[in-house]
Amino acid sequence: MIPIYWTERASIPNLQELLDKVRQHGGSIVEYQRIFAVILFTRSFPVFDWVPPGASRTTAGLKHVLFCCTLGWWSPAGLFGTPAALITNLMGGVDLTKVFTQPPPLPGQPFDNTALNELDKARKRQQYAYVCFLLLIVLLVFVFCLGPYLRQRQ
Repeated sequence: MIPIYWTERASIPNLQELLDKVRQHGGSIVEYQRIFAVILFTRSFPVFDWVPPGASRTTAGLKHVLFCCTLGWWSPAGLFGTPAALITNLMGGVDLTKVFTQPPPLPGQPFDNTALNELDKARKRQQYAYVCFLLLIVLLVFVFCLGPYLRQRQ
């Protein structure tokens, strides 16, 4: 059997509501990740939330961390996807405010990639954190599982 891993690429149903809140109150539009897994089925999907000004994006992401911790581990793909989602959510998600609120360029003007470059940097930081997490897991497995075996052979 092949595990099914489904990543949703869909429109953002609450985008207009999020943009209205940012225009009226300020704050940020943040993308968090959620993972849902059952035996051989795994579904990864983004959730977009408005975080009020002065509020912590990490604190706002704790409900998504709880969702992933309870429902994300229950398939082979979920075992690998859940830590990445947890790291993303615990690092405050990905701030997409500038991507959604940046006005389009005027005709004949070049497109300003600043917001997209910031988005790429944020995602790369999270990927590096995930790689470090995986390396830590490998190191712990080596120390605790193979360390006693290697000491006995000496």
